[in-house]
Amino acid sequence: MQLFWHGLSSIRIESKSMNIEGTLLTDPFPNESRLRLPRTLAPDMLVLSHQDRSRFNLEGVNGTPFMISNPGEYEVKGIFAQGIQDPTADTETKRPIVFRFDVEGMAIAFLGQLKRPLTPFEVEALGDIDILALPVGGGNVLDAKNASDTISTVEPRIVIPLYYDVPGMKEKLGSVDAFCKQLGVCTRQDMTKLKIARKDLPSENMVVMVLERS
Repeated sequence: MQLFWHGLSSIRIESKSMNIEGTLLTDPFPNESRLRLPRTLAPDMLVLSHQDRSRFNLEGVNGTPFMISNPGEYEVKGIFAQGIQDPTADTETKRPIVFRFDVEGMAIAFLGQLKRPLTPFEVEALGDIDILALPVGGGNVLDAKNASDTISTVEPRIVIPLYYDVPGMKEKLGSVDAFCKQLGVCTRQDMTKLKIARKDLPSENMVVMVLERS
């Protein structure tokens, strides 16, 4: 499996399972962010972490991907996605969704644009998680403190911070360094992408993988 970060809460997962290749993309951000998506994105599965589709740049994605913005269980080309929404949390009609992806034997939690801590319902539905991708920059998403608390609740092996400040973007967010400082003990690796198999998952200390925007 390979995992790339495009900025904000947009990640791309490339999988090959039983000779079936599949690509998942999350949360294509609008041009108003002053960031730009790669022009060649053509995923098999497009996952939106909020039911309000107007938040996302759907026109910036090529092809005809299977689009998910509601709770439920889905499978496309060997990638399994479970959309989770606590029926007792939040009050608006269109609400955030958290996801569990099962890819090549690894469980990935994607919290997208979540602003509040996970509820017990969501934690139970997510189950045991190997890789946690969550926002950390504050503003309209989790800040460093709530992100740190969420990590303690989920107890993943790998954390991928999302939605933090990068040069050129319009929205002012907290830095990834501030997030790592909030964690206290932060075993950190900076890389352009995460390429990993289940056998490579850390067995002891949790690792924070900071990905370069691609």
